[in-house]
This record gives sequence, structure tokens and C-alpha cells, in this order.
Amino acid sequence: MAKSIIPTIDLSPFFNKQSNQSEKKEIIKKIKKACTLYGFFQVENHGVSASSMKRAFEVPKMFFDCSGDVKLKFSPAPDAPLPAGYFKQPSQSGDKNEFVLMFTPGSGFNVYPTHPPHLKYEFFVSFSFK
Repeated sequence: MAKSIIPTIDLSPFFNKQSNQSEKKEIIKKIKKACTLYGFFQVENHGVSASSMKRAFEVPKMFFDCSGDVKLKFSPAPDAPLPAGYFKQPSQSGDKNEFVLMFTPGSGFNVYPTHPPHLKYEFFVSFSFK
């Protein structure tokens, strides 16, 4: 099997009380290098459980499986100071992506979908993971 060229960064020193600042600074250097050379990287030993990661994919999928009319209810208001909420590319666009843009919870800019009912909670959980 060929070795992956995608850089893998081990974040365990950020969760290990025995780690020192120089170890953490070295990880930051590795992240900067990966972003500069490749544009992305993968992480291991990040402290997020497999069940949390699975949930992070399942709950938004429930929202995106809703009809277009339901999703459009959570688009930003025309007078919103910052655009947050559901977006879909125009029908004439070759790009058919749709997404939900979120700011930090409590910022007052977010338009939270109400379906599935626990999606707002999941957004808060993912923003507040430490």
C-alpha cells in the first residue's frame, strides 16, 4: 500500500498535561508547513470520540435531506448585518453546493434550522468542544 502524502498531525501534546510549550510550538510549525505545502492536513489524537464524529455527520445530513422549501426558511434575512444560515447556489450555477454558514454561538447572527430539533444543540456542541 502506498504511503499517504497527506500530512498527519498528532495533537496529543495539547491534551497531555506532561507536554511542554516547545512540543506544542512544534505542532504549530507542522500545521503551518502542511497548510503552506499541501493546503490541508489530517489530525490524529485530537480528543474527539468516534461517536461524536459520526454524529457530526449524521445530524446535518438530516437537515440537508429536507425539502428545499424547508431549508430556505433558514436563510438569512435580507437586512442581516452578517449572512448566516442556509445558502444554495443559484440554479443557473454549475456549482450545486448548499451549506449552512454559522458564526460563534451567542453572536446573534446565526439562523438555526429547527429540523432536526437537536441540530441547534449539535452546532453549539461542535463550537464549544475544548
